[in-house]
Amino acid sequence: MGNLERKIQSEIRLSIPQMGAVAFRANIGQAWTGSDVNRLPDGTVIIRNARPFNSGLPAGFSDLFGISNKGQFFAIEVKAPRGIVSDHQQHFLDFISAKGGLAGVARSVEDAKYILEGCGTLGRGTSAY
Repeated sequence: MGNLERKIQSEIRLSIPQMGAVAFRANIGQAWTGSDVNRLPDGTVIIRNARPFNSGLPAGFSDLFGISNKGQFFAIEVKAPRGIVSDHQQHFLDFISAKGGLAGVARSVEDAKYILEGCGTLGRGTSAY
């Protein structure tokens, strides 16, 4: 995620409580595990029989999620102005919306507010204003 997208996400995350909602940031990642882990004096880590594992939520899960001030589940995918929504992300947003949740792509605090007010779903490549 680029610096601008991180900045937008932080602004949105900090503004959500002012909208009467509760939000959580979704974290995913990949790490390595193995049968034996050794740390060398220079800080290098050697993992024997290394294998990657993924942790966190499924592919496409939105950056921010939570409960709106009206008790509805919401999912907000945060993108920079030119950020592209992946097929997995769009599928997740469509799924949440179809199940009665609030979902959309936010490129600003105003977009997030639009989504949380239930004014509509912002989809791929769109903006509230």
